[in-house]
Amino acid sequence: MIYKTIDSKNREIEELKELLKQSKNSKQQTLIKSDLRRIQNGYQAEKDNAYYLDFAFKDSSTVTLLHDICIEHNGRVAQIDHILINRRGIEVLESKSFTGELNIKEDGSLDVKYGQKIETFPNPIEQNKRHSEILIDFIKENMELPTNIKLLGIHVNSTVLINPKTTVANGTLPKSFERADSFITKWNERVDKMSPLTVFKALTTILTLDRVEEIAEFLVKNHKSKSYDYRKKYPIKKEAKIEIEAKKIFCSKCDDTNLEIRYGKYGYYFKCLSCNGNTSIKLKCSDKSCKPKLQKKRLEFYQVCEICGTNKLFFTNTDKKSEALAN
Repeated sequence: MIYKTIDSKNREIEELKELLKQSKNSKQQTLIKSDLRRIQNGYQAEKDNAYYLDFAFKDSSTVTLLHDICIEHNGRVAQIDHILINRRGIEVLESKSFTGELNIKEDGSLDVKYGQKIETFPNPIEQNKRHSEILIDFIKENMELPTNIKLLGIHVNSTVLINPKTTVANGTLPKSFERADSFITKWNERVDKMSPLTVFKALTTILTLDRVEEIAEFLVKNHKSKSYDYRKKYPIKKEAKIEIEAKKIFCSKCDDTNLEIRYGKYGYYFKCLSCNGNTSIKLKCSDKSCKPKLQKKRLEFYQVCEICGTNKLFFTNTDKKSEALAN
């Protein structure tokens, strides 16, 4: 029975695509592309691998299947791709998919070759074990369980599912790694090959079907849906738009417009070329929190504000050399 489906990642994917369009920073674009590729690949791997699990267990009366479960417990987080719960215990599954050639090393870490470049990833089995530990601790500390289960614990196993589309360099997959399309067959073989002692231990912690469903319901109820705010991670600065200041500026002494901007002890000010009077410069933006400044480019002075992104032509001084030649 499928008890929970995969949480959609479409909102995050579309948000990153939009940020990629808006960003004008090459370094930021590279980081956005990396996150977008990671989320798209991970989401597709989960969906592809979920298909094989759904096909095998959707009509099962003894196995409960949950996809995409996130549990928080004592400051730790377990983000689990797939969980199988049956009377024998819990199977924690991690989905992996790569477009390059995958090589699983002896220490369990992953090397993925993209052309001439090799990227290394940490051991997913160890990650899965940590998630399993958090999951079991959370269940034991928050659910009413029979004494034998409390004492002996729930049997848990961890497996990494490799997407069948991934090219794997290893001739034989190491222990705890399985192709998603053959996992069910291997899982059944593992049960058939259980030793008498293992069978006896399993019987001491066997779960009722009601308990299996109760655990599944409890995990879904406590699932913490994760939605990352990528707009906060990748703030997009407003594009500076150069605008022309239309209004005329008058001398505060004689009301003439024959002015030019000069720089003095207290910053920029207007000097009247008719009466030699000084007029202060007051810059305003639409928002009171803004702090606009003047920025000089030869004869042109721009009103610039980093807060609202304003960048507009404020005033242009007369080119005296050109004026003299014209006369």
